[in-house]
Order: sequence, then C-alpha cells, then structure tokens
Amino acid sequence: MGKKAKIDVTTAEYNLGNAKVNLIKAKNTLELAAVELANAVGIPELEGVILKDILNNKKYEVNFPELLKTANESRPALLAAKKSMDAAELNVRSAKRAFTPDVSGFAGYDHGGRQINSDYGYQVGVQLNYSNLNLMLLKKQVDEAKATYNKYVADYEQQKQNVYLEVKSAYISLLNSHDSLDVSKLALQQAQERQYLAFRRYQVGLGDAIEFKDSENTYLNAQLDYYNNLLNYNINAAELERVIGAPIKESDIDL
Repeated sequence: MGKKAKIDVTTAEYNLGNAKVNLIKAKNTLELAAVELANAVGIPELEGVILKDILNNKKYEVNFPELLKTANESRPALLAAKKSMDAAELNVRSAKRAFTPDVSGFAGYDHGGRQINSDYGYQVGVQLNYSNLNLMLLKKQVDEAKATYNKYVADYEQQKQNVYLEVKSAYISLLNSHDSLDVSKLALQQAQERQYLAFRRYQVGLGDAIEFKDSENTYLNAQLDYYNNLLNYNINAAELERVIGAPIKESDIDL
C-alpha cells in the first residue's frame, strides 16, 4: 500500500505540473488570439474585451444545387460580369442596326377616264437607303463590337467556373469535416467509457494510478479532438456562407 500511495502522489504532482504549464500556454494563446482579432477587425480597443464564444453544435442543412443557385444570384463579381456581357450584346445589336439600310416601300394606282385611250396602271417599289455610306467603317465597328462581346462572354463563363469551383470545394470541405466530427464523437464516447471503467477499477483496487492516468489522458485528448473538429466544421460552414454570399440553414440535429 505504501508503494502504491507513493506512485499516486508522484503521479498527482506530475499532473499538477503539466496542468500549470498548459494553463500558461492557454493564457498566452488567448492573449495572442485577442490581439489578432482586434487587428483583423480594426478595433484596437477590442483587445481588452472579454468575448463570449458560442460554438454552434447543430448540423447544417446543405444542398449543392441550391447552394450553387444562391451563389450565382448573389456573387457580385458574377453579377457584374453578366451585366457587362448583356451591355456588350446590346452594343453588337446597335452596331448591326447602323450597318442595316433603311427599307421603305411605296405603291400607287392610276386610273384614267372611260375613253379607249385612257391611262391607268400600278406602281409598286422598294427603296434601300444607307444613312452612312462608309460601309467599311460600319463593318469594322460591328466586328469590334462582336469581339468585345465575345470577350465578356468568356469573362462571364470564367466567373461561373470560378464560382462553381469555390462552392464545390467549400461544400466538400464541410461534408468532410462533418464526417470527421462523427468519428471523433464516437471516439470521445469510447474514451469516456474507458476512463470511467479505469476509475472504477482504481477505486476497488483492481487498477493502478498509471492505468487510470492513461485513460484520463486518452479522454482529454478525445475531447480536444472532438472540439477541434467541431471548430473546423463551423469554420468550413462560415467559408461556405462567404462563398455563396448568404447564410446556410441550421437543422435541429445535434452534432
């Protein structure tokens, strides 16, 4: 019993020393994070403010076609490219209109008296008029308008591809982080059960302090892993919201 008590005391002292070191590291990390946050938002006074961190633990409901549709309707760069393309198309139509002649038609009917030599007849005709006789210049303007339109079409398609890639990447990252979260949640439950069994064994004298400490460390590491995955899940959700330019819906399912 004396040997066992000595091991217990030594283990407890070791754990206390580690806890103090981890506490110092955690405080330092918190202070640095507060400085970085204050710098990111441009409010130096925020450095001394105590923030409340509310980490969402609900599953997000996401559907890729709907996410892509939302992004296509809200992304400023894509909307601007679409307006530029539409304006260029109108410019092409305008240039072609200047190149097209004005078409006019006329018709008439003449009828003389009842005498044999009376005059009568019909007149029908079409007249083409160009408002500008410099046809080569007009053709050049049409070609330039078409080239500009084709450029804006290419820009718009490139923007659509960029939006698709960004939305798809953010969507996949969110799904992967959710899968990792499920795995870490199961590992956390198993580690908790193991820690409880080791504690009970230690209480009745079937286990030693080392076994109990190992199970406790495993449980703490499982907790850290779970919350890191939960944080990554929320970070990926925030990135997806940024990409589509709109918030995504939370479900009632706990993570």
